[in-house]
Amino acid sequence: MNNKIFIDSSIFIENFKGNTTAKEILELATDKFDVYINSIVFSEVLFKLMVLKSGKSILTIKSQNLISSLIKELKNYSELLLLFEVLEENKEVLNISLEFIEKYNLLTNDALILATCKYYGIDKIASFDSDFEKATITEKIKLIRSMNDLL
Repeated sequence: MNNKIFIDSSIFIENFKGNTTAKEILELATDKFDVYINSIVFSEVLFKLMVLKSGKSILTIKSQNLISSLIKELKNYSELLLLFEVLEENKEVLNISLEFIEKYNLLTNDALILATCKYYGIDKIASFDSDFEKATITEKIKLIRSMNDLL
């Protein structure tokens, strides 16, 4: 196993909600590993945090012109995300993601995340998303859901 770990949006969201396991995983991962995200994670996290912070649907947020003010309120969190190495998607990542959609019945964002890991040789992904269970086993990527998984 290498020293690379990809952090899925579910870890960031749960950390924001106060989940201690998510917080511990983030702290240990950033301390002991090279940590990565992609633009999908960046987008999902900010999208979900706007909804959580406002308590409103995304359509209401948009129609009431609240996006700008919410992003300003979430500035510290968006800056935190940018401290991680952001991996770029490319044509090969997109092709791999299409294979993963068909092979594992993954939604597009999950397939792009897993394809990013595969393309960049990342063999660990921290996520609470159960959709990754089967795919990570087959693709030989360790799914991190607890502190014990990291030790």
